Amino acid sequence: MFLNYIPYPYRCNICGMKTVTRLSRLLEREERSCRYCFSSLRARGIVHLLSLGLFQKSMPLVDFPLSKELKGIGMSDTGEYPNYLEKKFSYQNTFYHKEPRLDITDISDREEEKYNFIISADVFEHLNPPVSKAFVNTKKLLKKDGVLILTVPFLPYGEETIEHFPDLYDYKILQNKNGKYYLENITRNNERQIFNDLVFHGGPGSTLEMRLFTKSSLLKELLNAGFREIQVLEKPIWRFGIYHREKWSLPILAR
Repeated sequence: MFLNYIPYPYRCNICGMKTVTRLSRLLEREERSCRYCFSSLRARGIVHLLSLGLFQKSMPLVDFPLSKELKGIGMSDTGEYPNYLEKKFSYQNTFYHKEPRLDITDISDREEEKYNFIISADVFEHLNPPVSKAFVNTKKLLKKDGVLILTVPFLPYGEETIEHFPDLYDYKILQNKNGKYYLENITRNNERQIFNDLVFHGGPGSTLEMRLFTKSSLLKELLNAGFREIQVLEKPIWRFGIYHREKWSLPILAR
């Protein structure tokens, strides 16, 4: 459609610069569409909700007040916004596979009620089951009135989360003689299972997709974990170049 090629001007809500992007690029979730900091639609949506959660208004990250008393963590945050967060807050980006390490399924009691905000961008779909424990632990890490900014792929329809490996217990990812990946699992009942047609994020052999949430099941997980105020970013914020054409992975603010 020719409208997709029309240049669209906006102010990036991460670097604060006025930029122009073709609509076809602006609407792509992972496209690095800002000319200056190369922010993506996903990143701008995360920052918009973080601003609302912390300051009750939407403003560019560069305009956030210096607030080192506010503590936050990211779960494998990527792009430019972690660098800005480190300058503004007492923020640390964490990882599952390297230091500084955070396993959200196994947290320390010393970390409970320590953080004002947590950002988890496309992590929960990769965690070993049961995923409910990760939602509960995230709630435990947050102070009273702390906020979670969450993105995960989810279906806009349906009720229950689709678990790809519901009996996962003792598993490994292998390659067959044709170079294709498969998962071999030994259940708690000592039954052997083989799964083909695996879905990886980041390319074959990278991060395995364990499940596909639905919007309904995702909101249920958050409510069951103790979150009460939940906001899904469904409306566009045109001045900051935020418009989610596809509704399969909208950013969520939970308090």
